[in-house]
Amino acid sequence: MTENIKKIKLYIICFVNLSLLFLFCSTSSAFLSKENIGTTSAQFLKLGIGAKSAGLGNAVSSVDNGSEAIYWNPSNLAYLNQKEFSFSHTMWFEDINYEWLAFAMPTNKYGVFAVAVQYVSYGDLDKIDNVGVNNGSFSPLDMAVYLSYANRYKQFNFGGNLKYIYSKIENSASAVAIDLGTNYDFNDKTSIAAVISNFGTDMKFNNEAESLPFLFKLGGAHFIMNDWLVSLDLNFPKDNDFYINLGTEYTIVAGNNTDFSIRAGYDGRNKDIPGFNWINLGFGIRYLDYIFDYAFVPYGEIGMTHRLSFSIKFGKITEVK
Repeated sequence: MTENIKKIKLYIICFVNLSLLFLFCSTSSAFLSKENIGTTSAQFLKLGIGAKSAGLGNAVSSVDNGSEAIYWNPSNLAYLNQKEFSFSHTMWFEDINYEWLAFAMPTNKYGVFAVAVQYVSYGDLDKIDNVGVNNGSFSPLDMAVYLSYANRYKQFNFGGNLKYIYSKIENSASAVAIDLGTNYDFNDKTSIAAVISNFGTDMKFNNEAESLPFLFKLGGAHFIMNDWLVSLDLNFPKDNDFYINLGTEYTIVAGNNTDFSIRAGYDGRNKDIPGFNWINLGFGIRYLDYIFDYAFVPYGEIGMTHRLSFSIKFGKITEVK
C-alpha cells in the first residue's frame, strides 16, 4: 500500500508541475481562440508525423507507438526494448515533401536516448516582384532536430526533447524549444498522459519576432479487449480553439511473426475545413521486426494526403529499468 501511495504521489507531482507550466504560459498570452490563428511561427511543427499516429487520428499521447513517440510524447520512448530506426514520408499538397527520420536506443540502466529530424521541402518557387516581374526562384524549407531522453519508474514514464528549429524563406530564422511528457500505466489496459510541446524562444524573420505554436494536451488510452485499442487526446493550443483527437486500432495476430492492424481516427483540428475530412483511415503490417504503416488523411476540398512509415527494430532486447 505504501508503495502504491508513493507512485500516485510521484505522478501527481509531475502532472501538477506540467499543469502549472501550462497555466504560467497561458497567462502571458491568450489561449484557445480562433483570433490567434496565424500568430505563431514554425507552423510545420503542427503537421504531425507517422502513418500509425495519423491512422489513429493523432490521438497517441498515451499510446505505445515506437520512435514516433519522440514527436507525440517523448516519455513513451520508455516502452522501447530494442533499438529502432524509423522513416516517414508524407505526400503533401503542391509537390511538398515532408519527411521524418528517427533513431532510438534503449539502455539497461540509463533509459532511452533518441535523435530525430523533421524536414519539409517546398520545392522551387518563383520570385515575383510587386509589378509582376520574375526575378528568379527560391527554395523555402523547414527543419527541426530532436535530441530525446526517456525513462521509466515502475508504471510511470517521463521524458523530454531538446530541439533546434530552423526555417528559411528568403531570410532564415531559428529557435530552441523543449517538449516534456509523462505517461502513467494504471494496468496493462489503461494509461493517461500529459504533454507540453514547443515551449521555447521566439523566431525572428527580419524585425518580426513570433512565438512557437505551444501546445498542452492530456490523453488516455484503453484496451477494450486484448487486441482492440481506443484513445483520446484533449488539446489546448496557444493559437487556436480547444480540439479533441479520437482513435481506435484493432490488431489481428497471424502467428508468432506477423500481425495486421486496422485503424480509424478523428482529428478535431480539421473540423472547420469544408468537405470530407472527419475521419482518418490506416493499416499496419508487422513481420518479425519490420513494420510498415499507411494512413489516408483527407482535408476536405483542399485535397487528400497519404502517409507512409517504415520502422525496423534490431539488437538485443533491453528492458528499461
